[in-house]
Amino acid sequence: MNEVQGFLLEDRGIRGALVRLEETWRQVIAEHNYTPQVRTLLGEGVAATVLLASGLKAKPSVSLQLQGEGPLKLMLIQCTDGLRVRGMAHYSSAPPALPLLGQGKLVVNLDTGRPNGFFQGIVPMASSKLDGCLEAYFKQSEQLATRLILKSDERRVAGLLLQVLPGHQEDSADAVFDDVAACASAVSTTDLTELAAEDLLPKVFAGHAIRLFSPKPVAHDCRCTPERLAGVVRMLGADEVKSLLAEQGHVELTCEFCNRAFRYDDAAVDTILRGGAQDSSSVH
Repeated sequence: MNEVQGFLLEDRGIRGALVRLEETWRQVIAEHNYTPQVRTLLGEGVAATVLLASGLKAKPSVSLQLQGEGPLKLMLIQCTDGLRVRGMAHYSSAPPALPLLGQGKLVVNLDTGRPNGFFQGIVPMASSKLDGCLEAYFKQSEQLATRLILKSDERRVAGLLLQVLPGHQEDSADAVFDDVAACASAVSTTDLTELAAEDLLPKVFAGHAIRLFSPKPVAHDCRCTPERLAGVVRMLGADEVKSLLAEQGHVELTCEFCNRAFRYDDAAVDTILRGGAQDSSSVH
């Protein structure tokens, strides 16, 4: 399962999306040695970012950023057009019982791909859990009743999003959304990560009219192409590059997202500075 699937509760004016990632998630963390707590939080962030992107039209791009004063210093997840996702986390060591987030802020950038279609929301972290932070963001920034359920096991990350559709936000609908959201919150990790959508959704939302849309594939997005890496080398400038070659005998770049190191020798650097895009040797 590496897909996101939208649906509607047609009798309730509520849209939803369901995401489950397995191979794509393993690719996000393949070269990292995250602690279990950080890995869980990053997995929730990846699932949440895909869910946010799945609700946008045109050519959307979504980024989710957490900046905290707790052990987690930075978490950044990006999901681009075509549902290609990548993510990374910076953190300090801390006792296992200490909450990762602490004080800090949540930044959500939404780019719909249309003119004047860029939106940024910055809110304080309102919860020690990511789903609570994002629900507070929607309440403050978009005034939309939203429920997020984010879960993971050793193989998969999964998420379920519910949101009231515009035009269905009357006060009388609050109790209906709360009841539907309560049903979603009771879903087990096993069901959310394992069951097919056509089996899971009728089980969770029994008695509701459900319209299920076609699933969309979600892929890992690593941008360590020769062209991009060559651009980074050029940005360092000839003087800095030559200094590194003199000191180390090579120039080494490490991608923060995939954590792979790429090494360039004199010949490769010379080709890049003359305008080429030289392949590097990858260091694992």
